[in-house]
Amino acid sequence: MSVAPQVAALTIYPLKSATGIEVNALELDAWGAVGDRRWLLIDAHGAAITARDAHALLTIVPQIADSDRDGALTLTAPGRSGVVVSVPDADAPVVPVHIWDDAVVARAASPEASAWCADILGQPCTLVRVSRETQRPLAPRFAGPLPFADRHVAFTDGAPLLVLGLASIAALNDRLLAQGETRLMDRRRFRANVWLDHLAPHEEDTWRAVRIGDVRLGVGTRCARCVLTTVDPDTLERGAEPLRTMATYRREGGGVVFGVNTTHADQGWVRVGDVVTVEAARDP
Repeated sequence: MSVAPQVAALTIYPLKSATGIEVNALELDAWGAVGDRRWLLIDAHGAAITARDAHALLTIVPQIADSDRDGALTLTAPGRSGVVVSVPDADAPVVPVHIWDDAVVARAASPEASAWCADILGQPCTLVRVSRETQRPLAPRFAGPLPFADRHVAFTDGAPLLVLGLASIAALNDRLLAQGETRLMDRRRFRANVWLDHLAPHEEDTWRAVRIGDVRLGVGTRCARCVLTTVDPDTLERGAEPLRTMATYRREGGGVVFGVNTTHADQGWVRVGDVVTVEAARDP
């Protein structure tokens, strides 16, 4: 008797491109997972700074209170004293932000918090947070078949939630082993929110709509992967894998894909152990 797919783990990334936090439950609000990618570092021109270029971002460890994931943030880094970052108030500066193709505004954190981050990155930057002024529309391609009119997202790459089956990572590692690679990929490289167990490799690719617990998710595009997957989160060294191997069997639209972008239909909760029910399959 087969075992139903279920949620194996959940992760949020309070500061985009910094270390993730493992949680037992995700609360989903109008933007996405509460506490997920609500904070961002920008350069002097307002452009988003990510670990694709600034690898040191991966060394920053956010901490939040489970009881108030939209509240104050504490940032730490190896060998450094931490900094407490309060949510910017109504008097905080409103600054322009450019993230991918979107131009929005956000509220700046304290100068002390930005200076702390700049010291870690070794470059000037400003720490900002989404606010009521941040109006970043959800791109339709991420919504899947469910109705998502007038939805907005925070500082995710696009979709509110990234979903990935652990079997997909295991299958990739099998290929790496067969090629004589000794360094295998752990799931931190793929920065998903929802990690699923009891699936066949890339079974998540076949879905159009699913229910996880009491939440319905529309499955939009497969997630195009970038050079961040090639950066070791512990050593910050960059290599050719896993993109080189994924390009041999996961190529799509000029890039490689791994995991799926999803959008929740309603606010609610997703919890570790929740069963996944497929409501609609993707056309072959």
